Amino acid sequence: MLREYGVYPWLERVDVPFEAGEADVPRYVDCYIQDAERRAEGYPADMGGGRFASGDHRYAFQLLLWLLRSKRIARGAKFLEWGSGQGVVAILAQLLGLEALGVELDPRLVAESRELAARFDTLARFVRGTYDPESGDPELDVVTAEGQSAVYVYPWPGEEAFFLRLFEDTADNGAYLLVCLGPEDIRVYRKVPAP
Repeated sequence: MLREYGVYPWLERVDVPFEAGEADVPRYVDCYIQDAERRAEGYPADMGGGRFASGDHRYAFQLLLWLLRSKRIARGAKFLEWGSGQGVVAILAQLLGLEALGVELDPRLVAESRELAARFDTLARFVRGTYDPESGDPELDVVTAEGQSAVYVYPWPGEEAFFLRLFEDTADNGAYLLVCLGPEDIRVYRKVPAP
């Protein structure tokens, strides 16, 4: 594990074994992912404020499965998806037995997430809100990493540092952050106690 001293002193990068990305993805999970991706193709261009993009859902599932199988997190643990879009990763987490919550600013995507969760008979929950405690909008729920065992985010280019800092500032010790940077590039971090 790598400690990123001087940058994020209370985060360590977790080495993910190559085999984690080789785990079998059950057929029903593949069907769900394909259905969600087909639905996303029909979204209007302004969905998510024009900033909607699908992440690497299969690899996210495989990494969550690895976290569970390696006993880094346990079934029933709390999982949060920041900027959840259509909620695919939160729903995958719930299918793996995690207590999943997605937070999304666009009310249309919140509605879509809830519809997808119901369509696949999952208990994943979705709220309209923000992850940014500095947003200043009293109408939005602010959902930080506090109390979560794992958090997933797919940041826009240049936003990774913001999410690393936000996670470091709000997560409990031992929590995991999964940062998707593109296909088969999800970085995993763990919050460690202050030195």
